This record gives sequence, structure tokens and C-alpha cells, in this order.
Amino acid sequence: MKKAGVDLIRDLISQLYSSSGRPADDPAVLLRSFILKQHFRIASIKEWCAFVQSDPLVQYLIGSWNVPGPATHYDFIIRLTGRDPHPNEELEIPNLFKKVNRERLKKGEKWVNFSDDDVSSLCDKYLSDPSADSDRALYTLQALMNSLVVTPSADMGLIPDSGLKVAGDGTCLHAHASPNGHKVDKTVTDNDTPNVRYSCIDGDWGWDSDLEKWYFGFTLFNISCHNPDLKVDLPLFLTLVKASQHDSLTAVSAIAQFMDMNPDLHPAYALFDSAMDATPFYSFLFRNHVIPIIDQNTRSTSAQPKQLDDSGAPICEAGFSMVKFGHDKSRYRIKYRCPLVLGKIDHCPNEEQCRTSDYGKTAYVKTLDSPRDNLPVPYRSDRWKVIYNDRTCTERINTRILNDYKQHSTYVREGAKHAFIAIFNAINIHMDAWYKLETQSL
Repeated sequence: MKKAGVDLIRDLISQLYSSSGRPADDPAVLLRSFILKQHFRIASIKEWCAFVQSDPLVQYLIGSWNVPGPATHYDFIIRLTGRDPHPNEELEIPNLFKKVNRERLKKGEKWVNFSDDDVSSLCDKYLSDPSADSDRALYTLQALMNSLVVTPSADMGLIPDSGLKVAGDGTCLHAHASPNGHKVDKTVTDNDTPNVRYSCIDGDWGWDSDLEKWYFGFTLFNISCHNPDLKVDLPLFLTLVKASQHDSLTAVSAIAQFMDMNPDLHPAYALFDSAMDATPFYSFLFRNHVIPIIDQNTRSTSAQPKQLDDSGAPICEAGFSMVKFGHDKSRYRIKYRCPLVLGKIDHCPNEEQCRTSDYGKTAYVKTLDSPRDNLPVPYRSDRWKVIYNDRTCTERINTRILNDYKQHSTYVREGAKHAFIAIFNAINIHMDAWYKLETQSL
């Protein structure tokens, strides 16, 4: 039997409390209190504490007839996340709150602010160190979620030991905070600027393709699985990043940290939408013995040339074979350049029409060893479609967290609080599955 529940919680929580001084409130009471708070969908901690004081049954379920007040609940969030929402007033706040782009994108269009090189460097970092950039707050909260629900769900058979299919996707999480801050008094600083308090110093701007507008806040990214027998979706890993970070980068760090923290839940398949369609990501998954099931995008700027000569070199519009100019192994392609620019021919009838720069036109030919084009499960095959159907579980998890458990209605500002609440929403989703399993077995 795996170590789970109370034993793991004791090991985790005890490290966050001092062994001397006044005894702290029982953390088990606060854990139950937050779990029930999200179960009853009460957004405000103050409203929840008032509700508990008037309901003996809820007090019994929490395990205390004297449940701590709102201040102790807020202190518990700070203790678990390690982040104080009210930093030192002398802390210099960087000016990061201007929109990077005020132009509206097309309907359904994603904001592409990354390159394959960014994905490649991130994959290399996590291949050398799976725990790279591990955030203290998110690591603690995820370890709490693992011990409370993920490991018990695996023990119950809700998460399969073999053939596990995991899916990942991000969702916009609005911070409900002003990116411009709030003036706290009429005094000014040394550079004649007013004193300003920022209620969300760790958020930034991102594009919400569903609402078709810019928003200030974060991206909540989950990795989940689907249980076809019970017909339930289970969140396995949650992470919170800045709104400007593209899902392709978040997916790399999320799947790497998930596998690092859950060695007993190694996925057989990883299901993602076209936002994660990057060749380095395929290589990263293959090197971790995971089969990628990823929808391919249509925004490629380096389409395969239509005509090739006998040696495999592209033929330009004037009918000349282009010149090989290097092999990009990370992108699995060979680069070719204009023969006129490189001095291989003396003249070209299309020189004026196609030469837009001194560098000349370039073309790329894919190599046969590209992992994107050599998949164990062929793209869009019948088997691929059956497996990919389970990807919708991650979208349903986002809907449950944001809407069913009213994450947006909490009007939380700090990223640490958002992550804390999202983890307890995920815990409740697992407990809903336990209840369904128990009722079906009766």
C-alpha cells in the first residue's frame, strides 16, 4: 500500500510549523475547513466562518466546536504558500503592467509570443533537471493534493497503473485587480511619483481568445485524466503561471514536474491541442517514454517545397536547384539558399521579382527522422482519434474549477491565493469521484 493521507500530510505540514512557542491551531481542522468551504461553494472566507459558527453539523465535520476565525484561515494560506500578500512597503515594484499589444486578434486566434527555440531550450533544461524552476508554493500545494487525493485515487483504481492517458490545457484566470495600482496617500516619493499599492504584483496581461479581449491575471494549467468506467475526470497536476506565458511553454514545465512528483503515475500517452505542436516537445516526450497525441497546427511558415531535384534540393521558381546551407538538427530540417546570392549561377531571370533582401530567398526540407512525422500512432488515424477524444477531460476540469466551484467568483487577486483555492477545488473533484464510486458499489 502506498503512503497516503494522514502520514503524508503530517510529514508535509509539520515542516511549516515551529517546534517551540505557542501551539498552533490544528492544521487538520483548517484543511477540513477549506475543503468544506469549496464544497459548499462559499467564496468569501469571512462568510464561510460566519456560516460555520451557526451550523453545528459543519463544525462536527470539520472536527472542532471552535473553528478558527478568518485571520487564522488567511494565515494558513500564507503558511502553505510562503507568500505574504502585503510585502514591505519599501519594495520596489517593477513597471510591468502595460499591455504589450493593444491590437485585437482575430476571433479564436491565439497570441503567439514564442518560438520553437524557446520550447527547445526549456525541454533541454527539464531533461537535465526534472525539478528545475520548482516553485515553493506550487510544490507544497501539489504535494498536499497528491497526499490527500491523487495517491488515494490511484489506490482505489480510479487512475490506471498502466496505459495512463493524461491531457493538459490552460485557462484564463482573471485577477480582479487593477494593473495600475491604487494611490495610498497624497505624499510623493523622491522622483515626484505618488505612493501606489499593487494588489496583484505577480500578474500580467494575456489574450483571452474566448472573450476576445485582453485580460490581467494568470493562466491556470491542469494535467488530468479520464476514467471511462466511472465516467469522471480527475485533475492530477495544477500550476499557475503569468497570463503572457504561452501554453506550449507551460506544457513542458507542467508535464516534467508532474512526472517528477508522481513517478508511480508515468503516462503512456500525452494529449494536447495544437498550441503545443512544437517539434522539440515531441522529442521531449519521446525521451521520457511518452507517446505524444497532439493536434497539428496550420501556422507553419516553412512549408515543404513542392519541387525537389534528384538530390533532394528544392527547385526555385526560375528552375534552379537551391544550395544546401546547413542542417538544423533541433528542427529536423535542412536549409537551402538562393544559388544566385551564393555565386553558384551568374544570372537569374527572376532576380528582380524574388530577391527581397541581400540574403536571398531560403527554403527548408524536412528530414525523415522528424519525431513529429514519425509517430507510433499515426496522426489522424482511427486509433489516434479514439485516444485524442479523452483530451476533452482537461477542458471539463477547467470548467469545473472556474464555474462549478466558482474560482472566478472569489475575486482573489494574488497568484498564491488563486493557486491555493484551485488546489482545494481539485481536491473536491476527487472526492466527488470517490462518492460516485461508493454509491455505485452499493
